[in-house]
Amino acid sequence: MSIDEQVIRRLEDFILAERNLTGIANVPFQHNGKDVSGYAYVRAMNKPLVAALSELSPLLSHADRKLRFLEVGSGIGTKCQLAQLLGYAATGIDLVPEYVELAQHIYFDCDFHQANALAYNYEPFDIVYYHVPFFDDELIAQLENRVLSQVHAGGILIATRISPALTRFLDGGPVPHRDYAVHRMRLGQDIGRLVVVRKTVPMKQT
Repeated sequence: MSIDEQVIRRLEDFILAERNLTGIANVPFQHNGKDVSGYAYVRAMNKPLVAALSELSPLLSHADRKLRFLEVGSGIGTKCQLAQLLGYAATGIDLVPEYVELAQHIYFDCDFHQANALAYNYEPFDIVYYHVPFFDDELIAQLENRVLSQVHAGGILIATRISPALTRFLDGGPVPHRDYAVHRMRLGQDIGRLVVVRKTVPMKQT
């Protein structure tokens, strides 16, 4: 799939301006009784994700259904639409209702929902992707753990940045007990700064 980043960015700028959504600031929400913040829609390069999804598709394919892709912090839905064009069943979640409503209007072949990523159910998805959803590494670590504990064995997390806790876990360092194992995948295509983590079934203790 050929991607022109400049054309996509200009199109997104136009759409956001038409809906007066260019000035949305950081998004406050509550988590475990505390006031925390997430980023508003932060755009990331599309080519690396398209490259990753293209390479992963034949490795994960199911004979009886489409692969299920989820973007956390999907904004106006561009990356979900790209995943859909690559053959995935694409879903996006975002805290900002205006983003969700706009994405539903533009990309009707995808599913979009207003949802808190730290309370969402990730079990149905084969691939979960996000760019930079939170300021706080602790919140990112909580999201990583929620995603990787819920997706099936073989499920994949793709992120622009991972927490120090997940980095230690991948490197075999000391972390709190987890009931799953993971490994970092090295893909053949150029995926930029993206990190691809696959869940595996841990070996039983003897």
